[in-house]
Amino acid sequence: MAENKNTVKAETAVPEVKVGIEKVALFKKHLEDAKISGFGIQDFKDDVHSQAFRSNLPVAGQNLPFMILFDDSVYTIIQVQVAAAIVTKEKKATVCEELNALNDQYRMLKYSVDEAGNVLLTCCIPAGLDHFDAPLVVAILNQIQGHLNAVYPTIMEKLWKK
Repeated sequence: MAENKNTVKAETAVPEVKVGIEKVALFKKHLEDAKISGFGIQDFKDDVHSQAFRSNLPVAGQNLPFMILFDDSVYTIIQVQVAAAIVTKEKKATVCEELNALNDQYRMLKYSVDEAGNVLLTCCIPAGLDHFDAPLVVAILNQIQGHLNAVYPTIMEKLWKK
């Protein structure tokens, strides 16, 4: 009788979701096909198969670190570190006000300040595995680079003044 219970359990077990792994494989293939290099890959070895592709984005004479995060969710996250450890507690409210003005202007992109005082730019791309489009991720990254080339000098000028 115990044997039958184990058999039933095995048959009704939920298959492991590995969407993150599959999105990473599709993205790697696109990078290879498009001859795009320069990424380091970090595997977080967690339950949601998180992996980050890390590199630097040339913007206005600077190399801004960024990552593209894939996991089992329907989201792919692009995050750029616009400025490192620049926002103090004293100027956080003023800086956030400036960043919120950018957030209102560019709805797809979200600027924020983390606990370490880093200014981050995040873009969330919704797409499950059936609709995942690796070339679109690269195209959005290129759009972010163009956006930052246009606004980065002004952002930094305001950050240094505050």
